[in-house]
Amino acid sequence: MELNSYMSYMKKIMLLVICTSLGAEMLPENGAILNYTQVFFRWDQIPDAESYQFTLQKMGTGEELELNVLENSMLQTDFIDWNSTYTWFICALYADDSTPFCSEIYSFGISPLPDYFPDEINILTYHEYLSQDGVTIMDFESLNFSGGLDREGNPIWFADKENFEERFVFTQFLNNGNMVGFGPGKGYEIDLDGYIVFETPPNINSVHHHITKTSNNTYFLISATVENQYCPEECNDMLPDEIPWQGDIFREIDQDGTEIWSWNTFEYYDLTTDYNPYYVEIYNDISGVLKMDWTHSNSVFFDENSGSVFVSVRNLSRITKIDYASKELIWNMGETDFMNEIYFGNDLNFSQQHSVQVLDNGNLLFFDNHRYLSPELSRCVEVSYDESNYSAEIVWEYILPAEMFTGSRGECDRLENGNTLITAGRTGHALEVTAENVIVWHLEVENMGFDVTMYRSARIPSLYPIAFSLSINEYKGDVAEAYVEPINGMITANINSSGWGEDVYEYTLKDVSGTELISDSIIGTAFNIDVSGLPSSNYSLEVYPAHAPNKMQSFAFNLHGSISLGDMNGDGALNVLDVVILANLILSGDNSNPAGDLNQDGSLNILDVVILANLILDN
Repeated sequence: MELNSYMSYMKKIMLLVICTSLGAEMLPENGAILNYTQVFFRWDQIPDAESYQFTLQKMGTGEELELNVLENSMLQTDFIDWNSTYTWFICALYADDSTPFCSEIYSFGISPLPDYFPDEINILTYHEYLSQDGVTIMDFESLNFSGGLDREGNPIWFADKENFEERFVFTQFLNNGNMVGFGPGKGYEIDLDGYIVFETPPNINSVHHHITKTSNNTYFLISATVENQYCPEECNDMLPDEIPWQGDIFREIDQDGTEIWSWNTFEYYDLTTDYNPYYVEIYNDISGVLKMDWTHSNSVFFDENSGSVFVSVRNLSRITKIDYASKELIWNMGETDFMNEIYFGNDLNFSQQHSVQVLDNGNLLFFDNHRYLSPELSRCVEVSYDESNYSAEIVWEYILPAEMFTGSRGECDRLENGNTLITAGRTGHALEVTAENVIVWHLEVENMGFDVTMYRSARIPSLYPIAFSLSINEYKGDVAEAYVEPINGMITANINSSGWGEDVYEYTLKDVSGTELISDSIIGTAFNIDVSGLPSSNYSLEVYPAHAPNKMQSFAFNLHGSISLGDMNGDGALNVLDVVILANLILSGDNSNPAGDLNQDGSLNILDVVILANLILDN
């Protein structure tokens, strides 16, 4: 560290020693060990602060970052490295250039990358201005964990597989900042630190391929089910008359794990026609321990706009649309040789498809593995369809080169800029292509010389759809005795957001007893609260995103209101007249004057009279 920088740093240290430390929890938590390199910092608002000087230092190297920040939070997406320890603090800067108030020094660490992280990550193509900015979250399925990379291939996040029984296969990034995925037989929702916040119940123990969360806070998933059914004509002569067929149940469960909707393939598909003879022919387990792989479904998508569920059934090369309310099968699309009733006459020529989604325009987007067709060339397909005349057509496709053919796995995601992110399954490749099929980003991942299988991926702006702090414009005074001084009976609160999610926020103002006084919904970053009728006392402001109550932030403050507790007649003095007025109000059951609620329990009673009398005697 240079001398000037060192002296500047020591001056700050001296300020830290002589100043009072902040009391509330900061982010990141002091001493935390993080598994990501994008870090959100949050600290208490300092009264009268015009801005803050933020200082971040990497231990052992002397590297230091200094920033001037206008709000009491910030998101740092660079400078922070793996396997490193950092210290940080903030100093409040004032308009009159008075001595800054500085927080105490906090520290956190970034864990080393695990030894199971891929050892070879290459970016083969990268057009910065044509590709969608952000972090790509994906599962490295063959390595049994999920992680995140920036567009240059730098690791940004990983989910420690030691937190799970075997692995975590990423399927969805949520707008509350959590992630959904699955392991053998189980579905999960995890937070950014990789800790499990939801797990499917023990009675649903055959989860596979896909789990997704809806805006209603329910989960759709696929679970296997087995029934003994007749042995079709393609069966080996050595097999019994009945064999175990493995089908699927598409389920919706709530946050308590209770099933609220289900659809069983055995109940809606015709078993006499709706099977693929290939999987009957290769089934030869006389013991019946193994199952005939009948459906092998791999995705379920709930479309809220149409009130429909779309499922991808791989071994039938079929996409099925289901009416959610009635559970009626609306149509099947795909290989007609395995279909009792043909809906769409035109052949779209897809096979063994994965990851069916509904786009904002109502079209379907999915990964066509194109297995068992000639030539075997995997592709991404967007399909437009019309149910009134059962017509369908491919309106866009991207055909992968022969070396990226993948017989299983794969996903296509339409990005915000109109490009499509393609995860090419077992090949170790992921591409971003434009609507004109120009490659603008190309990732290749290997480990120990082998391609890493990647099933699904998502491109997000950062790891933080939700990251905010609270501040109040009228927050004044010393740190130890801060207060809020309303202007014309109003205070202005600010939601200082560093997140990318758009959301409605809910806020509640509570008194010292926890009673809700004011509550409302807001859209935006600043809102006014009318406190003209509130007495001087302690209050707390609670704010949270409507879809993520667990992200609530609370701001406790002392209000210098226009009403002085005990001054019943508003003459600026406490005396026997105030006692008389308060007593009369209590006798008449009138709670309309908030100045009389001295103990802030929400009502006027004898306890308030006792407190008022003692205040008068003390004066």
